[in-house]
Amino acid sequence: MKKVYISRHAGRPLLEFLVQQGYEINTVTEYGIINQFTTDIDKTLGLIKNEDGSLSSTRSIHVDRRIATHADIYMCQLGLWNEAGIFVGDPEKLSREYPGDIIYNAVCTRDYFFHLIEKTDPELMNSFVSWRRSLRPESRPGSSDSPHDDTKVIGIRQGYARCMCLPVDNESFITSDEGIYRPLEAQGAKVLLIEPGHIKLDGFPHGFIGGTAGNIYLNSGELTDQRAIIFNGDLSVHPDFKRITAFIKSRNILPVWFESYALEDIGSILSVE
Repeated sequence: MKKVYISRHAGRPLLEFLVQQGYEINTVTEYGIINQFTTDIDKTLGLIKNEDGSLSSTRSIHVDRRIATHADIYMCQLGLWNEAGIFVGDPEKLSREYPGDIIYNAVCTRDYFFHLIEKTDPELMNSFVSWRRSLRPESRPGSSDSPHDDTKVIGIRQGYARCMCLPVDNESFITSDEGIYRPLEAQGAKVLLIEPGHIKLDGFPHGFIGGTAGNIYLNSGELTDQRAIIFNGDLSVHPDFKRITAFIKSRNILPVWFESYALEDIGSILSVE
């Protein structure tokens, strides 16, 4: 079954759309992950009822509460669409202060892996290497199954790589951060640099494009489903809306958004087919 990992603060129109497209919703909460198959939610999340009827949890929140439901803080999507896997990190390794909260917040596609490499959790890097080896080598002269022969591993100075950058396909990205834009472009990636801001993120001045969106398949009724980038909220209000949608469409990918509520950073929409 197709699965998506997404914050409990995601918009209802987005969630309903994902269910219609056949995705199992795995909801990221402050205390753990639940879905429609979770039989005892209170036990899974360590919830207890207080004397006044309110709920609290026996579990700790390891990161800033403002980002404690963000999927890309706890896990990393390895690859896109049919190649995708999900690395789930250990919340006990996280901490409230930067860079203790960014150890899993990398961007990974078949062609590129980039992050604040010296702070990347070693288990994530090991999983990336194993995942990359598991892919069939591309059929071209001289290709091999070594993950570093076909994937460019790039160290950047931005720890919140996945928050700040939306992977459009294996070699195309959208970001408002010049510290991501410059090294990626220098390595041959196709990168659209957009205006920062214009994205909601509770508790912060603004959010970021990577945290609003994710890569999914739309049910097309054909042999090959349509690749899409889906956004949490109204992308059309962004001043670079036309440039963003044109860039996505130029890669034969369909942008999907919801005009009924504000564009909001919820810590990415991570999917696995």
